[in-house]
Amino acid sequence: MQRTCRPGTPLRSVPGCMVTRTLLPRTVTPQHFQRIQPIHAVAEGPGEDSNTDYAAVAASLNALLSKSAKSGITGKDLRDLVVQKWGRSYDVRLCKLQGRMYLQVMWKFLEQRSFPLTEVEYMQQLDAVAEYLNDWNVADTVRQGILQARKPPGYTGGGNARCISIPLSVDLGGGRSAEWQ
Repeated sequence: MQRTCRPGTPLRSVPGCMVTRTLLPRTVTPQHFQRIQPIHAVAEGPGEDSNTDYAAVAASLNALLSKSAKSGITGKDLRDLVVQKWGRSYDVRLCKLQGRMYLQVMWKFLEQRSFPLTEVEYMQQLDAVAEYLNDWNVADTVRQGILQARKPPGYTGGGNARCISIPLSVDLGGGRSAEWQ
């Protein structure tokens, strides 16, 4: 006896996901059902008491997730932080100077006509910078550095430009260090 998935059955859409190819109907045989094992969130066995406080377990897991999410940063978070501080979407770059890594908030900004990137390219760059910051665990340092900066990036009176440099305590001997040599 074979069972076939009905063609034309609508796929469930998941926010943020895109189906890139259509799924073909699959034939399911009774042998497939014999291999399926039930999944349990909590192991069942000797010594298990049935008085587990699932609300407390869920709360502790949510607390762990919120801590890890808070310590990380996304490109959108980085842009929001810069716009909140200075009112413009300044360019953000990573720079290695004299063996140290810096996050630099540059003087050019997205709303400027001469800005060399489109908004999509700008967000891709911020996402890439945020990925490095998360890999190096320095997102909180960047947040504090931007919020504590006194002057905005921009042009000085003599025709020079000023950026905001935030030193990052990064060990460049790690996994992706070859990218910065």
